[in-house]
Amino acid sequence: MEDYLQLLEESLEKKLAVLEKIGEFNLKQRNIFDIDGELPDFEKFDSYIEEKGKLIDELNSLDEGFEALYARVADSLKENKEENASRIKRLQNLIRQVTDKSVMLQSQEAENKKLMEKFFKATRDEIGKGRNSLNAAYSYFESQRGTGDSGALFFDSKK
Repeated sequence: MEDYLQLLEESLEKKLAVLEKIGEFNLKQRNIFDIDGELPDFEKFDSYIEEKGKLIDELNSLDEGFEALYARVADSLKENKEENASRIKRLQNLIRQVTDKSVMLQSQEAENKKLMEKFFKATRDEIGKGRNSLNAAYSYFESQRGTGDSGALFFDSKK
């Protein structure tokens, strides 16, 4: 039983370490889009997403292992609460830390999403302004060449 409890603790500690690494990648992603006036480095951003994907796979693997191991010892833990009270308390504390860290990471992800949306909205707006300027310049050019719509011009035929 002691070995199983040790494995559960180690699994939760590994999970915390993986969550910490994901948080570091979230901060790196934030820094990419938090640069005023510069284009983000999308290659770095993609590499961060790839690394986070690997970490998330590892996290899922740890979750599956933890759940399988806990299912194996759950009944024994419930029967021997007093004997394992300090270990159970430690596990509960680790689970609480994992939950808190997960909530914090979700918050970081939401902030990063907002930064990305803000960047892409600003970029779309700039493209729209450029397109409007281009259309105005093209219309002016056409009117000067005389090939555009000449309905706005009028001819004075009096002499």
